[in-house]
Amino acid sequence: FTESLRLREELGFLVGMAPALAALADAQPEPESGRLRAEAARLFRLLDGIPTWLADHLPPPDTDA
Repeated sequence: FTESLRLREELGFLVGMAPALAALADAQPEPESGRLRAEAARLFRLLDGIPTWLADHLPPPDTDA
């Protein structure tokens, strides 16, 4: 996963980063899985909800901001 994420980032495939982070979170224990899902959600919001199917797999956005 680490190498896959590095390659995606270097090659500009940002859209694939959020799903990859969410998948990695499924394989990690807490607290790492929570951190990975939060980062996936941040990227998802950054890309205006792309890919749309990922919304059901991520935590809701913070309403405090």
